[in-house]
Amino acid sequence: MVECDWLYSPEVVGAGRDISPSMEPFRRVNEQNFAACERCRPAMNSSSYADGGVLAPSEHHIGEFHDWLLKRLAG
Repeated sequence: MVECDWLYSPEVVGAGRDISPSMEPFRRVNEQNFAACERCRPAMNSSSYADGGVLAPSEHHIGEFHDWLLKRLAG
């Protein structure tokens, strides 16, 4: 289960505005992301993920973050 919180200023929710239209695009994207993750999960036992998986070139910053974090965790 994934729980998403939506943070709106008190003026927005207190004014009785319907906030559902602003949440719809994010709900749709989240559903697509969850479905993609569920399809990838079974393959994560493969040797391709033995060292943390493979990132697309456009996600180099995520790989850099992983390297940074691993160095800090190692002491």
